Amino acid sequence: MKRLFPKVADNNFPGYRAAYYFFILFMVINTIRSFIHFLAEDAGLNSIANIIVFEGTPDPNKVIYLFGSLWGEMQILCCLISWVVIFRYKSLIPFMYLVWLLEWLLRVTLISYMHGLDSVYKMGSTPGADYAPLVTVLLIIFFMLSLKEKSK
Repeated sequence: MKRLFPKVADNNFPGYRAAYYFFILFMVINTIRSFIHFLAEDAGLNSIANIIVFEGTPDPNKVIYLFGSLWGEMQILCCLISWVVIFRYKSLIPFMYLVWLLEWLLRVTLISYMHGLDSVYKMGSTPGADYAPLVTVLLIIFFMLSLKEKSK
């Protein structure tokens, strides 16, 4: 628990270097995808996630894209916090792993069960859904490595 919730948030990371470098790689990818969701005209929902364009009056896509963009905005803010941790408070990396792990774990379990999108894909499923189980497993592995003190 001391590694997950350190008494002092400093720039020391006692975990395995692989966990540190994987977290950086994970954040680069997350930051890029977050900006795509935030800035793309369709929030990346049609062009990347293969979700169909809905018909109707008024145009329902405007609301869908708004929520996709807001989701991207929240991802950017979470990425910003993670980048601050990487550069200034490395001792909090295990905690950030936990936060991201919970987000991805809920995505592949509860959220996909409650709000599955199988009927709205136009050509296959979304890359986020396809790779989410793999990302979740990787996050579990590197989360555990971030908690474990490297041997000296």
